[in-house]
Amino acid sequence: MTNAPTEQHWEQPSFDTRPAGELVSGPVLVPAATLVVAPPTAQEETLRTMRRLVWPLALVVAVLTGSWVSALVLAIVASAVLKRQLFLAWQQRVQLERAPAGTVLR
Repeated sequence: MTNAPTEQHWEQPSFDTRPAGELVSGPVLVPAATLVVAPPTAQEETLRTMRRLVWPLALVVAVLTGSWVSALVLAIVASAVLKRQLFLAWQQRVQLERAPAGTVLR
């Protein structure tokens, strides 16, 4: 291919300056309200540590015993249960922060 003078050549546009008279328009986004939540409890930290140890322990047990299927199924179930418990504990902390003073949560 030759570079004929009739070929068009594309150049990267400059993004340094905005053309005069062009203002940004559209809806303004309101910043999200932040919610300060209490720090995790000792029980949550224990559950989180147990959840982190499930898979390494399952792999060690699977290698040592040779029963891969049962170790992996047990790890999947244990991880799911611990994850759900952590979610419920987090949800309870958020509800406590959102509830007005004197409200009894069930």
